[in-house]
Amino acid sequence: MHEAAIALNLIEAVGDRLAPEALARVAVIHVRIGELSGVSADALEFAFRCLTAHSPLAAARLDFEPVPLAQVCDACGRGSPVRDLVFRCPACGSERTRITGGRELEVRSLELAEEGEAVHA
Repeated sequence: MHEAAIALNLIEAVGDRLAPEALARVAVIHVRIGELSGVSADALEFAFRCLTAHSPLAAARLDFEPVPLAQVCDACGRGSPVRDLVFRCPACGSERTRITGGRELEVRSLELAEEGEAVHA
């Protein structure tokens, strides 16, 4: 389960951006996961819960934003979603397309609880 390594990297990334005392105030971590990233949101959530169980991030919630697979046609320049893993331009039929979205795996933003506000898991 490579999601455990990804969860650890996510935890480290959040820790690198916040002072140690601010970690307990993290309420939500917004994560974008591309359809072609190979990452399972459920497995990532499970790994995150296991790795943060006794840490300042224990009450933080992960919020996942799925990113659909998208392409752009090199022949006509049209961008389009990829349906059923068929990499063909729906406008001109060309197979000369490039993936432009759907491989993402990124922390988009963090939400912190207000000073003195409790964070609930």
